[in-house]
Amino acid sequence: MHFNFNQTMPIEKNLQPSKTSWKGRIACQYVDSDLRLDTSQVKTSVNSYVYSLFECGTAVVKFDQNEVIVQAGDFLIFPPHIPPVVLKTSEDYKAMCLIVSSSFVYDCPISRNVFQTATFSLINTAHPNIHLNKFAHNAMRTTMLMFMDHLEHSHGHTLEALQALYGLLLSDAMAVFERNTNEDFTSQHAYQLFIEFSKILRQHFRERHDITFYAEKLNISPRYLSMVTKQITHSTVATFINRHLMLEACWLLKTTDYSIQYISELLHFADQASFSKFFKRINGQNPMQYRREQEPHL
Repeated sequence: MHFNFNQTMPIEKNLQPSKTSWKGRIACQYVDSDLRLDTSQVKTSVNSYVYSLFECGTAVVKFDQNEVIVQAGDFLIFPPHIPPVVLKTSEDYKAMCLIVSSSFVYDCPISRNVFQTATFSLINTAHPNIHLNKFAHNAMRTTMLMFMDHLEHSHGHTLEALQALYGLLLSDAMAVFERNTNEDFTSQHAYQLFIEFSKILRQHFRERHDITFYAEKLNISPRYLSMVTKQITHSTVATFINRHLMLEACWLLKTTDYSIQYISELLHFADQASFSKFFKRINGQNPMQYRREQEPHL
């Protein structure tokens, strides 16, 4: 039996396409059996995260190479380069989708404490949907509606409001994930290794950028660590290390007056040129350009 969550939690808004985004970096919208997700509202949407909360009906969603059946109360996260593909839906299918560009994630202070653990742990290509109970679904849905309200009524502190809402959404999702994770899944050796790798990475990513270090800490081979990480997240170990470094670099550039040279030393790059090359490859601009863009928000 599939529950229609809207029977007990009516949507305050009509299900209509939302054409509102914030500076091309974040958008929140409704989708249904006739209305598809509009990713054009966010620049570089291919490098964005999509968070989908399913309200009514059912759908078959392609997640990487897997086809997943989702229903009312399910919550999914689509990472960059794995865009959501809805193959078919029931007539009463409705969902709420939040599109968040990687640049917004990098700028969000809360991301430093929440994003790495939440997003990295939640994205699992074999089990991508997290089923929410009615209380958790209502809380998540309320956050989505608050996103829409702030996007429709922008003000001088919209950035801070959106960052706070993003942190709230990730924290709530992680809490549900931890409650719902069953013993069979968490006992899997590969998943436990990945969780341990994530913990060690948070402690050492600034000074150690090589996979061999983390593999030795886990008493496994670099090849096996690569295989486990790829199996669980469909990303490479290097991707995880680089995301942590980029989040930290953006934070330091935005919130301190440290020189580019000093930041490159803090993050243990060989020299400033290497750091600048890394930053531009990931973020599309060099560190000085990024810092200048942030100055009005400091």
